[in-house]
Amino acid sequence: MKKVAVVVCPNIRNFGSVLQSYATQQAVTKLGYDNEYIKYTKTKKTAYKYLIQLLIPSIMAERFSVLKRKVFQRKNSDLISRRNKAFDAFVDKYMVASKKIVGYDALKKVGNDYSMAVLGSDQVWNPINSGSDFYTLNWLGSDVKRVAYAPSFGVSEVPALLRRSYRDFLKKFDHISVREIRGKKIVRKLTGEKVPVVCDPTILFTAEEWDKILPEEPVAEGKYIFCYFLGNRDEPRRCVQKLAKKTGLPIVMMPFFGEISKLDTKLGAKIIDDPDPSHFVSAVKNAEYVCTDSYHGTVFSILYRRKVLVFRRHSADSNKNTFSRLESLLSIADMKDRIVNDVWEDRFLTESTDYDKVHENIEKMRSYSWRYLSNALKN
Repeated sequence: MKKVAVVVCPNIRNFGSVLQSYATQQAVTKLGYDNEYIKYTKTKKTAYKYLIQLLIPSIMAERFSVLKRKVFQRKNSDLISRRNKAFDAFVDKYMVASKKIVGYDALKKVGNDYSMAVLGSDQVWNPINSGSDFYTLNWLGSDVKRVAYAPSFGVSEVPALLRRSYRDFLKKFDHISVREIRGKKIVRKLTGEKVPVVCDPTILFTAEEWDKILPEEPVAEGKYIFCYFLGNRDEPRRCVQKLAKKTGLPIVMMPFFGEISKLDTKLGAKIIDDPDPSHFVSAVKNAEYVCTDSYHGTVFSILYRRKVLVFRRHSADSNKNTFSRLESLLSIADMKDRIVNDVWEDRFLTESTDYDKVHENIEKMRSYSWRYLSNALKN
């Protein structure tokens, strides 16, 4: 019997991307399907597919941000290389890969080798990824079943120039679910179809199940504040400074090597060197407080019942605002009171979260999502 192709993004070396990729494959395996993730590398021959993006200002602005990130990474190549090796070792240890596939022609050749493809979560349908034509699953044979589990668009709407191509590939899917309410609206607008909102694949598993990948030693001893910021805004850092001063707790950080704030070097934090995704989960689990603007930083804080402070990665009026996915998650969990609007409030020290109630809400979403994925793979 043919295997199931799991289409995820473990090659994007950030904690959330790898952890949701791992969770997606684990979920398909748990439901009894022999599978492998598609280990694909694109080549310069497909560069022409990106030409239409030159006409879309929002995508080009994002590409400029990516370019700045690459400049930073080149300047810190030794540091980035060590972290990349740690990430790759985690993926090799915990995930099952296809043979290495290089180039779109080679990808299309294996398109009929699978009975079904499961597209995983993260911002795989963000317009900036459209040029690769990988997450569209257009490379699959026409008889291969397509299931989308909890993908995110990462934008409020698809640019007009891409709507037709999006409509075409979405209509080829046999089953579509999304991670956020905004994604549901986008699919409805493009295809006319009503699709369900399911939980991120990382939420499919409990804290006890995530404990299986934890490193032998914790990343830090004693009580501490764990900070993980994707954005470079100063306001969240100032709030962390006040939290540290009021609690007397040390700060532990895993910097995101893309948007670094100058304040990061002034927090007196312990920087975790060469962490892989298991160290990230460990850092959240053992923290007294978690301060983050990250979706998955928030997810694992909820799973491990941490005192979490959730910040905006971008200002509320920014055209880059991606806070909707965090708002959806916190609404489902009934935890919108944990949002920090750039101003420190002492209530974060005194107010507690009723995690029994929160986990009742999460369990309802988890159970619904498992049923959806199981039925989608069967039918």
